[in-house]
Amino acid sequence: MAALQRIKGKLLRYRGKILRSRLRWRERLVKHVAVRDGDERYVFRCESAIELWRAETLFSKEEGTVKWIRDAVRPGETFYDVGANIGLYTLLAARRVGPGGRVYAFEPHVPNFVSLLHNVGLNRVDAWVVPLCVALHDREGFFDFHYRSVVAGSSMSQLDCRVDGDEVGFQPMVSERKLGMTVDRLIENAAIGPPHHIKIDVDGNEFLVLKGMQRLLTSAYRPTSLQVEINLRYKAEIFAFLEECGYNQGVRHDTHQGKALLASGSDPATVAYNAVFRPRPARAGAVRS
Repeated sequence: MAALQRIKGKLLRYRGKILRSRLRWRERLVKHVAVRDGDERYVFRCESAIELWRAETLFSKEEGTVKWIRDAVRPGETFYDVGANIGLYTLLAARRVGPGGRVYAFEPHVPNFVSLLHNVGLNRVDAWVVPLCVALHDREGFFDFHYRSVVAGSSMSQLDCRVDGDEVGFQPMVSERKLGMTVDRLIENAAIGPPHHIKIDVDGNEFLVLKGMQRLLTSAYRPTSLQVEINLRYKAEIFAFLEECGYNQGVRHDTHQGKALLASGSDPATVAYNAVFRPRPARAGAVRS
């Protein structure tokens, strides 16, 4: 009996050694991908194929978003990245605002948030980037956050809804009870400062996030530009709401996928795109402190 136990012990130790060796090899497979933009260099830690794809298509997937950040964001300003994913546009904005500015990166998807933390640290912008694993909403409370996928870099997970950004129902891989917050309450509690620019890409729930910042959008600290992803869901509501808040649509730009769909003959009314909104001139002279 004792001999049998010794054999079992040796087998367990051997199996543990093999598993540790495999895990070490897995760690070596994690890639650090460098993407250059002139003199700027961005580094992304990629564990999944989708993270690698996101890093490699940083400047081609949403050319309009990149141009908007380059043209609009200035040193010392504050930027909100709502739906930051692994931090692509968080890092672009961080390099634009510099140490004298601030970027608040909102990402409720935990695997994405972990990658976001890695990438903020790798690019040494953690002194002025504030990551928040917070689900922005139009009201406060606890809601089920439904994971479409738990792979880092994925999208289409939903708060309080089981229909993705393409209006397709899905069975969550897992659901998490998560605190939902409004931007207005976070500002009121001094958890975040008011922004100059906001990017919102939350796979169909953009209107709910906008409703949760109504006081901000109608205040003296209102943002000077907003980029909002326009999906089928809440499309009319977004335009009516922002019109009421004193914003006009400026530039519309399509993603690489959107351009491909339009080229293939898809109805433009059914294709998601990004729209940039700016305050109407009558309110553009508000003073920011």
